[in-house]
Amino acid sequence: MNDMANIDLPYVEKNKSRHDTMRYYLRIDGKRICRLPNDINSEEFATAYWKARKATEKAVQREEPAHRLIHLSVKPNSFQWLCLAYMKSTSFTKLDATTQARRRSIMESMWIEPLSLSPDEKRVVADIPIKAINVGHIEALRDRKKDVPFAADERLKVLRQVFDTKDPTGKPYTVNHARLVKAFRVQSDGHATAMPEDLAKFIEHHGAESKAALYISLAMYTGLRVSDLAVLGPQHRRKDTFKFRLFKNRNRTPVDIEIVLHPILEAVLSMHKVTALTYLVTEFGKPFSVKGLGNRISDWFRQAGMPHLTSHSVRKGAATDAAHNEATDNMLEAMFGWKDGKTSKIYTRHAERARLARQTISKINWDGVGDRLLPANDTEEGVAGCGGAD
Repeated sequence: MNDMANIDLPYVEKNKSRHDTMRYYLRIDGKRICRLPNDINSEEFATAYWKARKATEKAVQREEPAHRLIHLSVKPNSFQWLCLAYMKSTSFTKLDATTQARRRSIMESMWIEPLSLSPDEKRVVADIPIKAINVGHIEALRDRKKDVPFAADERLKVLRQVFDTKDPTGKPYTVNHARLVKAFRVQSDGHATAMPEDLAKFIEHHGAESKAALYISLAMYTGLRVSDLAVLGPQHRRKDTFKFRLFKNRNRTPVDIEIVLHPILEAVLSMHKVTALTYLVTEFGKPFSVKGLGNRISDWFRQAGMPHLTSHSVRKGAATDAAHNEATDNMLEAMFGWKDGKTSKIYTRHAERARLARQTISKINWDGVGDRLLPANDTEEGVAGCGGAD
């Protein structure tokens, strides 16, 4: 059974020929990449599509954008010089590779920004002396991202780390004015939470025997992040339990976890032949990269008509479902790998409030005044019905 409806794949350009034949092309960022097979619902089409798309994504990753070029000559004691010192520090090198890449990208984006908004400004932030940087400069760098407040707060977070960098004697290179600047701290629940009806719609769209259904069953009954689902395989199984180290924070604060197989997940796994060291594989039978699996999951949700949901939505849904079924903080922490009680209490507190609210309704009496709101017959039946309970 096909694991996708190819007609829903993104980046597919349709072009009808003069002979009334529909032709398909892969088009990314406004560029036509290649011609695709004529039968959009065939396995041949899916294979050609993913091969071309992955090749294009790798080519884009290899290109070094012009705006990321580092100055050939870094001015001593400049902002760029301090950033490079930070990138050599233990505070930076102990971070996960993906976090390092994200922070480096944020720093490099600031380097090329003009020092002021004047149209004649030739100076860039990279060259400003660190001793000359003040609170106003930090606020300006933050406010340039005010239209995307989460990015503004992330930029401020990186600046605080950069200005905390110390020299070989352990003394800070300069005053950390970034810690005097307030973050926007936008309140948000983050990713949407996947509800049971969302998952039912997902399964109905893709089919119970599809690769998408295999993914959703793993996500529903393990609550794992994409980074863990991408590597999860039979080698992690010990009888009825998965045992492995979580990908997140594996280098700084590693967490080893055990998840007992739910009977439904065990039944789903038995329906799919294992051909690699991971349960989830590409159409070529190879394990997904973390980014590749994330993209594929986004495609699956988009095809099912729920582009607002992500794999993290399923993780939140699993924690919510467990909490509403009276899972304790310790239970959630053991399953999801949370090390402090803050995250688990988000779910258990909400579940407890819902339970208490439901119980509270039964305590409202108003000394029987509410009966006056009902017709006489209904009141008599209601009183009779309540009379049997002590």
